[in-house]
Amino acid sequence: ADLAVPGFAALHLACLNGHRAVVETLALQGQADINLPNNKRQTPLLLAVSQGHCSVVEILVGQLKVDMNATDEEDDTALHVVLHKRASIHTEINENEAPSIYGIWAELATQTDHPVAIAVACYLVQEGCCTDKTNSKKQTPFDLISQPVQEIIRQYIPSNMSGSVAERVGEEEEEERSRSTPVECGVCSELADSNVLLEPCHHRVACEECSAFMKKCIQCGSQINKRVTQDGRLIACKSRQPSAERLRYLESKIAEIEEAHCCSICMERRRNVAFLCGHGACDKCSLTLRICHMCRKTITKKINLY
Repeated sequence: ADLAVPGFAALHLACLNGHRAVVETLALQGQADINLPNNKRQTPLLLAVSQGHCSVVEILVGQLKVDMNATDEEDDTALHVVLHKRASIHTEINENEAPSIYGIWAELATQTDHPVAIAVACYLVQEGCCTDKTNSKKQTPFDLISQPVQEIIRQYIPSNMSGSVAERVGEEEEEERSRSTPVECGVCSELADSNVLLEPCHHRVACEECSAFMKKCIQCGSQINKRVTQDGRLIACKSRQPSAERLRYLESKIAEIEEAHCCSICMERRRNVAFLCGHGACDKCSLTLRICHMCRKTITKKINLY
């Protein structure tokens, strides 16, 4: 898998075409070189970024820890590439396979003309990709975009941790103590082993479910760039808009309610007459009925429901 002859290795092709499972297999089981350049000095990450394959980008950066600052033959980094190609990147983001990028995209969808590419750029910066590296044209990634887009991406640059060693040790001890006793979510008041860590402010004020809907920290008011659970998982930002699955569920519930309360003959009026067999109909449809339309039993009495 690591033999680049003369251009692309198997891992290059998998990244270029967005085959996440193949990338995972080649890298983890096949021990492929995750930073292998092709004949144009493009690494697997550079190829995945160029096509906007978010799930592949997340596994390369988040799980495999590739070199994010590797450059191609034009000295472009992954950040250069995604900003160069932002207008042509319109791929769909799978929330389950790329939760971090999806969360960023959900927050930026209405703020920029190219939300997928900018979300990938923000993710790369958030994970430590260099923002001031110049390419062969002496351009930094920020030289390729407008000032407003620069400001969006700058929000995801990790804050410098300047605290002393003693402060860090104290924070770790406090965190360890908090793990041993249940903590209360500041939103829903449910108890859990640990609340979600919000970055960059590093507060823990809400559970997984509630923090997914938070855009700003309720303790300090700073914008949330990342949500990290106790075991290191990233929580994607969820939209308040109902998902397709939720809409289908609500539609089925409405259908059940209509079926329970509407006349099963005309399906228009409310069921307000009951028979002794347990079935019923509306007053107009039941007026001429002598036999129950559901069980075929003779109707001996009609009971008006109010």
